[in-house]
Amino acid sequence: MAIFRVEIEPAATPVGGEIAQLVMDDPDRTLNVIGEPALADLERALADLEARPGLRGVIVRSGKAGSFVAGADVERIDGIRERAEAHAIVTRAQAAFSRLAALHCPTVAAIDGVCLGGGLELALACDSRIAADEPRTRIGLPEVLLGIIPGFGGTTRLPRLVGLSTALDLILSGRALDARRAERAGLVARAVPGVWLVDEARRRLGELAARPPGRDRVWRDRFRPRTFASRLVDGTMPGRGLALSRARGMTRARTGGHYPAPIAALNVIDGGYGRPLEVSLRLEAEWVSDLVVSPVCKNLVRLFRLGERARKERLVGEDPLAPAPRRMLVVGAGVMGAGIAELAIREGVEVRLRDVDPAALARGLRAVRDRVLERARRAGRSRRRGAARPEADAQLARILPSLDLAGAKRADFAIEAVIEDLDVKRRVFGELEVRMRPDALLATNTSSLSVDELASGLEHPQRFVGLHFFNPVHRMPLVEVVRGSRSSDAAVAAVVAFARRLGKTPVVVRDAPGFAVNRVLMPYLREALHLLEDGYTVRDVDASMRAFGMPMGPLEVVDEVGLDVAAKVAEILSRAFPERMSPAPQIEALVVAGRLGRKSGLGFYRHEGSRRRPDPRARRLLGLTRERKPPSLEALAERMALAMVNEAAHCLADGVVGDAGMLDLALVYGAGFPPFRGGPLRYADSLGLAKVEARLTALRAEKGERFRPAPLITELAARGGTFTSAPAD
Repeated sequence: MAIFRVEIEPAATPVGGEIAQLVMDDPDRTLNVIGEPALADLERALADLEARPGLRGVIVRSGKAGSFVAGADVERIDGIRERAEAHAIVTRAQAAFSRLAALHCPTVAAIDGVCLGGGLELALACDSRIAADEPRTRIGLPEVLLGIIPGFGGTTRLPRLVGLSTALDLILSGRALDARRAERAGLVARAVPGVWLVDEARRRLGELAARPPGRDRVWRDRFRPRTFASRLVDGTMPGRGLALSRARGMTRARTGGHYPAPIAALNVIDGGYGRPLEVSLRLEAEWVSDLVVSPVCKNLVRLFRLGERARKERLVGEDPLAPAPRRMLVVGAGVMGAGIAELAIREGVEVRLRDVDPAALARGLRAVRDRVLERARRAGRSRRRGAARPEADAQLARILPSLDLAGAKRADFAIEAVIEDLDVKRRVFGELEVRMRPDALLATNTSSLSVDELASGLEHPQRFVGLHFFNPVHRMPLVEVVRGSRSSDAAVAAVVAFARRLGKTPVVVRDAPGFAVNRVLMPYLREALHLLEDGYTVRDVDASMRAFGMPMGPLEVVDEVGLDVAAKVAEILSRAFPERMSPAPQIEALVVAGRLGRKSGLGFYRHEGSRRRPDPRARRLLGLTRERKPPSLEALAERMALAMVNEAAHCLADGVVGDAGMLDLALVYGAGFPPFRGGPLRYADSLGLAKVEARLTALRAEKGERFRPAPLITELAARGGTFTSAPAD
């Protein structure tokens, strides 16, 4: 079956003649994507439309209910290795979309559901666009998130449609809009209920066909500045230059120069906006062809595919017909418990939030309420007035506070988020097991304690699983699903499905000290403390890793997590791996002095609201009097990054995570390892494992046994192997 087909509507009233529907419906995929087979079918369909001179209009729509076009074929992008190959595909797509734009009759895209990347570029080639005002509709150009730019005409056509400022925001951020926001931005002509979509597209064709003499058919949708600021930016060369210059500065500051795609998009817009369409399209093709074959693109595409796998892969024991949990019990109303509860009520789950301390329970409820109302305020700015508050009220109605375990038998799922104390958590689960139904799931949010030890007193440990969320819960995409030795396949699969329902990316890990993320992070954080002992400053240590690409420096992370929490994890991991991870007396000393990080206002930094600055008194408390300048920030970053790489190799060899890809994904999503580097194992491959082994060996001779190369690194280096087959620079 063809991916694109032409369907003719005879004698359509709004236009006064035949209307054609150009329908995309790939029979081999659940979502439409733009790839070479789709382009070949589009070319055949366009030839059919071009041969119908009496045609009065074309509606471009999807044959898949609730979804327009998801974008370009990501697998194909991942497979391109030669620039010439990329250029040929891009110019072919541009030519096909330009033929659609040049059809002898008006064209309207009827957008229902996901319309991203190449899908939006297809819609931009139409004269106008109508979108279904439904929650499923998302419209945007996310290419920069994959290390490329919109190359099928999007970087060229979008500024001409919505103006420079709006186009820069959408292209450089990669964010998607709902139908109403797309309408306000000028991206679509109208947002209408989904059941009216095709009828409204027909009416729009009638309006375009009845255009005034001397006007081209897109005159209604073309961008027209309405304010002095927009006239300055879009109507004058100095205004455009200023806007682009500011965008370049903000982009460099945000990306640290590590991501070339946003700068490439600015170069295309700078060189093509205000010039003939063909000039800008040629620039697009040149820049995107360079980006597609770059290591940054390959790393980002790999992470995207790994994320999709984690969110969709079927697991052993999974029952797709099993009912989703509707009622949840959260024990512990602290930061993590409140965050988990808020996430669940957002997704329609009824939550009983329990804490034995009335004050803690009240704080937890306030935190949930504040988060829900803040999200409602943001939604209210982007939707019809008054639509968001009833939704917020409905969410808050789904949470019930409790000082005891009354009603536990009604819950399908229970998770504890109490203090990191083995005995306390065991008591909680002992109480839960006797009160809950035999088929209910039990989970712990522990970040460091053994799932098997926590389950040791349970009568039915097969239904017990670890579910480790990261702080802040509403922002961090990762959850580690921890499989204990007695956790059943069905329980693990059910918890994975629940995590996916909450919008998280689950990675299944084996029960082992620190699981995956904290285990790999601890040598990194511990090496930062060694650097302080060597005389380097807090400022330089953190700056070196921000320059490496981490969102925060290691000592900033410790302050954010809490020095008391970090000390607890360090104690557990130093007992488990004494040859590589020593205790952290510096952190313990600061905890004794009452310095817990952001939550107490003092740690390695002094915290004042959202601001922080290094506190010299922390160094004095630790007896660190020597201070020296580093040979380079790169030298400091190398020690900390190699500590992560080495422990990641140990973690993989121990079977904590199933494969190198999932471990890289966990460290990117859970620890902020720079996405453009692809994860610690991908990064090691890009350096070359022989070089990694040599540098670890040199550091071992200088700094001690903690840098002894992991046996897996030595083995792979000896036979010229890799963890992940990273692309060459």
